[in-house]
Amino acid sequence: MSEEQQNNNVNQLPNLVNQRSNRNTSQIDLNFVQKSKTIQSENWEMLQRVKESLESKAFSNFFTSSLAKLPNFKSPQELAKVLADQFIQNEIKKGKKREAKSAIKIQVSQPQTSDSLPALKTPQIRLEKNKFNQIRSKSRDKLRELEMIKEQEREKEQYNKENNKQNEKILKQKNKLLSKDTQRQKEQDKSFVEQPSPPIKVSKNIRHTISIMKLQPSTPIEINSQSQPTLYSYFLGGGNNSELIKRVFDYRPDWHQTTNTTRANFRWQQSNHGYKYFKLNWHKSHKELLNHFEFHPEISNKKNLLLNISAACEILKLNPFDITPVTFAIDFTDAQVESNISAFYNFYNKNAPEQKQLNKQDSQNKLNEIKKKLRIAPSKDKKQLEFQMRDSFTGPDYLWLLKPTGLNRGRGIHVFQDIDNLVELLIDYQYGYHEKQIETYKDENGQSQQKVVQYLLKTSSFVVQKYIEKPLLIKNRKFDIRVWVFLNTDMSCYFFKEGYIRMASEEYRTNDVDNIYIHLTNNAIQQHSDKYGQQELGNQLSFDSVSDYFKSKIDFRGQIVEKMKEMAYFAMKTVATKINKLNRKFCMEIFGFDFFLDELFNTYLIEVNTNPCLEESSPLLQMLIPRMIDDAFVLTVDQIFPTQRDLVSKFPVTNYSDTENMWQLMGELTEIQG
Repeated sequence: MSEEQQNNNVNQLPNLVNQRSNRNTSQIDLNFVQKSKTIQSENWEMLQRVKESLESKAFSNFFTSSLAKLPNFKSPQELAKVLADQFIQNEIKKGKKREAKSAIKIQVSQPQTSDSLPALKTPQIRLEKNKFNQIRSKSRDKLRELEMIKEQEREKEQYNKENNKQNEKILKQKNKLLSKDTQRQKEQDKSFVEQPSPPIKVSKNIRHTISIMKLQPSTPIEINSQSQPTLYSYFLGGGNNSELIKRVFDYRPDWHQTTNTTRANFRWQQSNHGYKYFKLNWHKSHKELLNHFEFHPEISNKKNLLLNISAACEILKLNPFDITPVTFAIDFTDAQVESNISAFYNFYNKNAPEQKQLNKQDSQNKLNEIKKKLRIAPSKDKKQLEFQMRDSFTGPDYLWLLKPTGLNRGRGIHVFQDIDNLVELLIDYQYGYHEKQIETYKDENGQSQQKVVQYLLKTSSFVVQKYIEKPLLIKNRKFDIRVWVFLNTDMSCYFFKEGYIRMASEEYRTNDVDNIYIHLTNNAIQQHSDKYGQQELGNQLSFDSVSDYFKSKIDFRGQIVEKMKEMAYFAMKTVATKINKLNRKFCMEIFGFDFFLDELFNTYLIEVNTNPCLEESSPLLQMLIPRMIDDAFVLTVDQIFPTQRDLVSKFPVTNYSDTENMWQLMGELTEIQG
């Protein structure tokens, strides 16, 4: 090799030594200068092969075989450094052995002194950063692959153990049944021998065949484990009458309850806390069905419901307050909170009774005072609500409602008349509002007792909604209507054919805003009233009862129920592209829609609830709710996890066939377009 070729090789010297974090550059340079005289006598072609081999399959094979031999390491980066150094040393040793065997003489000129090598005074011995990063990333990828393989093997082993246990149980049960059958057969044979029939003449051939049959030993019946039905498991999160879900699954013999959330085929919880939605799209044999959509707050959150309905109505040029009562969103985490409060106050003052209205200057001063108390920064956009309220919204007392957006079951709802009361409530909730609630429990003797419990509610997101002061009444009491809507895994939307009416306990009047038993019809609130259940069981009425009550005024089923169905489908379509925007597989959900009627039978959507109440607090709900859950499972659970099931429902409902599914298809969710 000529001197010129050697100099070229020196300039192209591969970076083979990794720089340690505890070494500085000067130490590496000194080591290189000391060893530079001997480096040139090495086989430069061999060193070039080492550099190329770092990107070959040899390094991957070396990486896999060395994992078990390496000591403990703190991080994948440290592992990559150790493996790279060992691999380079092994390649150098292999190259030297090949040189010794082949006895190849490499002619190299005498090494020059360090003074005659000005270009080598500060060489770069460490690997190029990008090349070394590639080696590190390969090492980390290999580690991840091995960890995933081990995790899959563990899951598969656990799954096989559970299946084997269930198969053993089934085999034991069937063997018991077989043993009982054989014992019963023996008793029958014994009784047959004890009571012989009259003698019958038989031929010799027949006697011969009978004797042969008696001599042949009986062969045990073998049960093929592969022919057993597939077993599935479900997990219950507890609360909200979760025992009902277990009762529905009890009529599906191929299902059993489990406490293992990782291997459950179906999970039913009050919220989606702990759900790992990203796993639903993995290509795996284990299927998992969840009872909540990932983005259900797009419709179950009061603020989001308002925004989505308003956006859809803007596209279709509709008045959103023909669908829902006049509502304003006040979110103190939103940059537009100042604009929203200004829009609400201007609307509030404009539509107030004359004795409560302020002139323009006083109104502006009052608004500035409100902003100062709430410590609101000014926003650029200014909103002005141009829509008009219907006459049924207004009354002499001018009532409004404050509702926290993330709460249900009537918690945190306040009826107010004066704007100053609203400001005080908004301030209290941001610092923590102490709310008292009555809870019912059973004592040691099994008797029902009540106690007052105090909760600290803290939130910064609200809706302010106009109270409908001229509602439709039944027996001079306020009511609302609960219906159920079901969204299937394929985004098909269903409406349950029956619902129920929730009655207030006390007669309606607007001059007593503090009496919640007049204004809020939630069963969680009404059940603590002294008058609860005095006129109706559970303060609830069926659709048939209401139809008879209003039959002289309106066709309740033909007009009101159909209107609610139409409005529910419209509300669901407003979130068609949002509620499952990541296209997760195997999600389903049952929503509780609450509707309200004014004195002119106008229908309004009040709110949408995730995790609707499943408490069977009356004979009516004891009949409806189990059938509602069971028929929903027929559309989802039984389709995704095929099982042998009786087509006749175990939960009969009056006026409906036991083979009929009471969920009525409304259609698939499609985006609303103008």
